[in-house]
Amino acid sequence: MTMYLFSTNIHFDYDGHYSKAGDDYEWIPTDARLYAISFKTSSLEEITYSLLKERICRKMGIDPLTKKLNLGYIPLVVEPKRQSYILDDEDVFVYLTSVDREQRRSILHVEDIQELQIVQITEQLSRVGESSCSWNYSERESGYGEEENVCTSLEHDEHPKKKQKRSRL
Repeated sequence: MTMYLFSTNIHFDYDGHYSKAGDDYEWIPTDARLYAISFKTSSLEEITYSLLKERICRKMGIDPLTKKLNLGYIPLVVEPKRQSYILDDEDVFVYLTSVDREQRRSILHVEDIQELQIVQITEQLSRVGESSCSWNYSERESGYGEEENVCTSLEHDEHPKKKQKRSRL
């Protein structure tokens, strides 16, 4: 059986930040240069989050243990334009397969986060209206379980940290 290798090319901007302009977000690069990496794989699933970060670090001459990088992009197919962060293998696959009618992919944005400015992006801010519920059971003296319903919701434009604080009440 012959294995076919495909080239997947990723162009990226290294170091910059997102800025809101009206209803849209835009990427403001620190450096005007555009960088590229290429993967030769038999399927897109082989390009993992850790492999992508490793290859970016190698290209830029960065020690991945001493730098915190956030990966993101502005999807070509979303209006208004918003940033989408890449947090895991599934996000990498979505990024690689999200193309416009001309089969173009968004430029990958690599934010170089300084140690004092580290912001863990654990949830997409674009996950509007997401709710999570859990049931807590505690034993009463009579031996019957008492139910306590704990629900939180993430409102539009609400930061995940606020969600955590509200759910502790």
